Parts: sequence; structure tokens; C-alpha cells
Amino acid sequence: MLTLVTGAAGYLGVEMVRQLRAQGRDVRAMVRTWDSEQRLSGTGAMTVLGDVTHPETLAPTLEGVSHVFHLAGVVGHRASDDLRLEQVNVVGAKNLLDAAAAAGVERVVFASSVGAMGPASTPEHPRSEAHWLLDGDDGRPDFRYARTKALGEQHALQAAADGLDVVVVNPGFLIGPGDVHRVSSWPIEEYLRGVLRFTVRGGQSCVDVRDVVAGMLLAEQRGVSGERYILSSDEGNLSYPELFERVGAVSGRRRATYKLPVGALTPFLRVSRALRLPLVPLDDNELRSSAYWWFYTSQKARSELGYGTRPLDETLADTIAWFKSDGYHRH
Repeated sequence: MLTLVTGAAGYLGVEMVRQLRAQGRDVRAMVRTWDSEQRLSGTGAMTVLGDVTHPETLAPTLEGVSHVFHLAGVVGHRASDDLRLEQVNVVGAKNLLDAAAAAGVERVVFASSVGAMGPASTPEHPRSEAHWLLDGDDGRPDFRYARTKALGEQHALQAAADGLDVVVVNPGFLIGPGDVHRVSSWPIEEYLRGVLRFTVRGGQSCVDVRDVVAGMLLAEQRGVSGERYILSSDEGNLSYPELFERVGAVSGRRRATYKLPVGALTPFLRVSRALRLPLVPLDDNELRSSAYWWFYTSQKARSELGYGTRPLDETLADTIAWFKSDGYHRH
């Protein structure tokens, strides 16, 4: 059984390749450039060039493949990111699904995001698979990334309705070792460095990247085609003060933080960027997006897939240890 992993050099992709290879499976790891191949060194995966935005590259990568884990995607929060978000997360997703159907792939596990469900109205009411960001979304700029993930996921569900075996998974905000590009674990590093000293209203659902990959493998085995499964951690549904309190307790490095309104922080961030000050790498739209309750329940995945997560403090300890080994103190 040959398995293709798209986005194989990303945070989620590298861990997926590792776990597949640990099972002794033959893996074809798709990367966009050879520069990123080094992240897969030593895994034993066969690396191939491919790009979901160039459909002509997909047929060769899918030749002989029976299972696909589609993890390729991009994150962005600025207006300048719109074209790339659309090309990769929406059009690129459809390109991959069409190519998989043409190649006769037996099963696709399609990685969307909890952002596709939209934020919860209150922290007491986490969202489930029954929700959609697109219900009532007015095209607001602070939801641009989540909106493209929702649109891409709709292509996956339509492909399932058309006969392709597709299971959708919706990972939470990934933390754990290995986030070399600081995609979602950067607030932990900035807190540890003493740079991030403010919080805003809202919170997010944090989950260990290793547990998400294990959940995706369960979805491959037990998931129902055309269904979506949230892979997050109920324990990880934390407000920002709660998250930083946990990080401080686990690391032994508590930092004072101050809760401020988004409106007060926005001009400060703009000035800091204009002056090129070494402060938090946060865009205005990302800041506004953060000030919601991105809380979710994984009850469906637990009951139908047997999904589970390790204790959050274990994940935080491993994340902190990895940041130390990666040299965050040198920045």
C-alpha cells in the first residue's frame, strides 16, 4: 500500500510521515521545492516534487497510490495573502481531489481546520461538526484564512458525494515539538522570551500535533466517507491568560501579562511594524481574529474513532523543551 502525503514538509506533514514510516508503510512525500526535503531526512520516505496549484504535477505523484493524506495548505491574514490562500486552500484542494479521483485512489484523508466551523459564541458552548463558518459569514477580513479552509472542505465533501472516498478531519491549533515555521505555537515561544506581555479577549483550542496525526490515522481506518471529525483537545480550550498561566507553571518562567482591548493594541502594532521593532509578529487581522472563542469539542472523534489526547501539560513540556533546543533564546 503506497501512501501519498501532500504538504509533507510542513509541521503536520513531517509528523505524519514519521508515524506512517513507524508503521512500516511505503510513503511518497510531496514537497513543492527540494529545499524543504531536508526536513524529511532520515524518515525513509520517497520525496517527490508536486504542487497542488499546478494540476499537471499531480498525476505522476499519484501513480500507484492507494491512500492520500492531503495536508498541503497555507496560512495568511493579510489582504496580500488572499490570492495565495485561494489558490492553495480552495483551488489547490479541488485539484488534488480531482486528480485523486482520476487516479482511482481508494481513500483520501483531507485535513481542513477547526476554523472551518467558525468561533464559538461563548467559551461554554464549543463548536462541533454541525457548525460552519460560512453560515452568516459576511466576508470579514479577520476570517480570511478560516473562510478558505471552509471552502476547500466543501470541495472535499462534494467529492465524497460524487463517489470519492474522502474523510475530513479538522485539527485544532497545533502545538508540540517541531513547529519550525512558528505557524501556531509562536505565542508560547514569545511568552517564554518575555516579548508577549498582553492578552486579549478570546481563546483557542490547543492540541498536540502528534495526537492529531494519530487521530488522522484512526480516521483513515475508521472514518466514514463524507463525514468530518474535529481533532482537538477539550482540555486545550483555554483563554489566553489560562494558556500562559499553564505555560508559566510548566516552564517555571512566569511572565506578567496584561489584558487589553483589541482597539488599543491595533495602533500600537502598526507603529511597531512601521518602526521595525522586534515585537510580536502579529497582523491587525490576526489580532482581531484571535479575540474570539475558537473552542471545539472532539466528542464525535472520541466516540466514533477512538481518538484521544495526552495531558496538556505533557504537550506543553515537550513544546517548551523543543523551543529551548531550537534556540529561541538566541532571537
